[in-house]
Amino acid sequence: LKPRPRKILFGRATQASQPKEAASMAFWWREGPLAVRVAASALILVALAASVSSGSAGGAEKRHKHGQSIGWRLGHLSFDRTLTYDDTLGDWLLSAGTMALRDRVQLMPPVPDRYGLFWSKKALETSNFEVTFTISATDNGEGKDGPRDGAVAFWLSPDPFAAAYDENSIVTHKSRDWYQGLSASGLTLLSNKPTFKGLAMVFNHKEKQTVGGFWNDGVHSRSLQDLMSVTAGAQTKAIDWMTAGTQVKVRVTPTGDVIGQVMTLDVHKHLAGAVWGWAPDGVDSTNMLTFQNDGKVLWDDGQPQGSWRTLSGNKMSLTVNEKTYVLRFEGSHRAIVEEPKTEPRPTLLYGGKDFGENPEDWQEVFRFPGVFPKQVPGYMGFSGHTGTKSYIEVDVHRIETLNYDERTVGEDSSDVFEGEGALKEWMETLEKEKRFVDQASQAEAVVRLTKLLSEHVNKCDKAGLQIKSDLIHMEERLDRLGVDMASYLAAAQAYSFEAGQFDAQVVRDHISDVKTVLTKGKQVHDQKMGAVHQVAKNLKESSGSQLTDAGKAKVSTVEQQARQVEEFAARGSTQTNGMLFMMVLSVAGLGCLFLNRMRYYEKKHYI
Repeated sequence: LKPRPRKILFGRATQASQPKEAASMAFWWREGPLAVRVAASALILVALAASVSSGSAGGAEKRHKHGQSIGWRLGHLSFDRTLTYDDTLGDWLLSAGTMALRDRVQLMPPVPDRYGLFWSKKALETSNFEVTFTISATDNGEGKDGPRDGAVAFWLSPDPFAAAYDENSIVTHKSRDWYQGLSASGLTLLSNKPTFKGLAMVFNHKEKQTVGGFWNDGVHSRSLQDLMSVTAGAQTKAIDWMTAGTQVKVRVTPTGDVIGQVMTLDVHKHLAGAVWGWAPDGVDSTNMLTFQNDGKVLWDDGQPQGSWRTLSGNKMSLTVNEKTYVLRFEGSHRAIVEEPKTEPRPTLLYGGKDFGENPEDWQEVFRFPGVFPKQVPGYMGFSGHTGTKSYIEVDVHRIETLNYDERTVGEDSSDVFEGEGALKEWMETLEKEKRFVDQASQAEAVVRLTKLLSEHVNKCDKAGLQIKSDLIHMEERLDRLGVDMASYLAAAQAYSFEAGQFDAQVVRDHISDVKTVLTKGKQVHDQKMGAVHQVAKNLKESSGSQLTDAGKAKVSTVEQQARQVEEFAARGSTQTNGMLFMMVLSVAGLGCLFLNRMRYYEKKHYI
């Protein structure tokens, strides 16, 4: 059977395979410049208006014949591998022990008694969506004799946690203890409120590895034991989730159902001895690869070559034909090349064919019917505790959020459209599509859309100029930052945390170093000034003897010119004085005339 094509909508394909044209569009949506992404945003609005005008009712999902829904990726609420300062790092709150590393987001470090906090700042503005994320976890076999009380949770709530979170009050708590600071802020349930509202999906390994879901109404106070207790309302399942790549899917349907599924895939066992197809265009397999148990690869019927090995986050490294690839598994039957970035992306297909997603790969953990509120924005996040004596290390490798509601963008679009008014104007114009078609007045629609696009491009140009201006001032800010960091470093080195005061000896050493620098600088300065004085002295001594006849003639000419200038200045001064004297006389004469005339008028009036 020929692999069926996969329909794509704005950068996220939802069917079996991805055509070349669609893959190219996906690449430009993810990696392209601002102008291309702006055009893609406009296309999103066109699609939204088209769905409205075509009579899409009640947020019902459009499905293909194979049962897959159409959805598009929400850029502010998704990322691959890690977060960077020039990408979506500003859309997320990272606190406690959580940090974005080069190839992943480390949620909880491999250290006992540490906390992790990772929440989205942007809201989910849709009630028909799906969140898929990949985590890896390990305890490295340490601390098994102590209490295994580490846990991590995924949260989905209508409350904006990041906006209300005050890290400064926790850090500056008088106890200087992070847990005490959390307690003072009321965040005692895995760094969240016990009266949280929404979904808590907890990954625990206290006695055995367990995954559970709990929906709270925001009124009742819950404990960590409640979140895993069936009698309290939790739905749990024993799953060995501490793997090199556990995939989790949380689906919210238009009817408010919240469904959680987990897939654990042992990539090494799944690959060893298996035959996969290599599809350079992501669709058709042109070659077959056999992954041998010794780590070698067979390319078609050739000799063993290259190598393969598994990586964290459901990934693998493949070296074949003297090229190295990093692939990410999407289920058990498909792996997509992440590095190097090329379009279309080459793909590994199990058995050489793509039969779509295999439902048997996923284990359903919980299902809460009709609980998610409609028309209410949602926020998602992660939090956890490594454990008091032992620890678990948890990394987040990927988050993908898909919106299935064709009537809304699904996330904050202020970076594309300035304010709600601009977005509303776009929607009102695009929703008139059906009327334009019926009245055969396409020109009016084109003119209106052209105007909106022109205005949008102008706004983007202004934003580009502002970015350039910010970059110009960046170097100055970095210089100031360097000076401040040097000062803070010196202060930190001089402060003794054991004694709770500054170490006088370190301060004296620092002053001594400054004195040494100044002394050496003075010596260098004195040497330079001595050299300059010596050159001036030599020049003065040798100037008379080295002056040639031509030089003497030039000096004489300069002297004559200087004398002429002096005489001209003297004549000019005399002329100026004469003119000033004449002006004074003229003014005095006019004054006398005015005075006589006034006296005449006074006498005449008096008489």
